[in-house]
Amino acid sequence: MKWKVVMIAAVTLCLGILLAVVKIPLLLIVAEDETESAFLYKEDAEFSVRWTHSVEKEDWEEMFVLEDGVIELTATRFKTFGAGVPNDAGEDTFLKDGWVYMTGITQTIGKELALRTGRETNHRVIYDRHRLDLKKNQSYRIRVARFSILKGIKTYISVKLR
Repeated sequence: MKWKVVMIAAVTLCLGILLAVVKIPLLLIVAEDETESAFLYKEDAEFSVRWTHSVEKEDWEEMFVLEDGVIELTATRFKTFGAGVPNDAGEDTFLKDGWVYMTGITQTIGKELALRTGRETNHRVIYDRHRLDLKKNQSYRIRVARFSILKGIKTYISVKLR
C-alpha cells in the first residue's frame, strides 16, 4: 500500500513539473492588454485581417501565415486601387471575382502584429474557421506567445468562458 502512495505522489509531481515547464505556443488576439481570443498555434496555419477601407469604403484583406513562431504577410486583396496602394507588391497581381489580388508577398512581421481599429472600419480576424469581430477604436496585437502547458490551458479556458 505504501508503494502505491509513493508512486501516485511521484507521478503527480512529475506531471506537475511537466505542466509547469513544457511550453506550448498560442496565437493571441489582445485588445488594450486584455486577451480577447486564444488559439492553439498551428505551424503553417493561415489567418487574415479584413476591414472596410476608410476612404474607398470597400473591403480590404491581408493574409498571413504562421511560420517558425513568427507572423508573415503572404498576400493582400482589395476592391479598388487608391492612393498609397502599390501597383506591384509580391510575385503576382491578378483580378478574381471582383478583387485585386497581390500574392507571393514575403514580408516577415515578427511575433506580433499591431493594428488599430477605427469607428467605421469593421475589422475582423479570421483564423481556423473562427471569426472575431474587433471592437471599434481599439488597439490590438495579434501575437505568438509561448506559455507553460498549465498557463496555456488556463489562458485558453478563461478566454473561452467569457
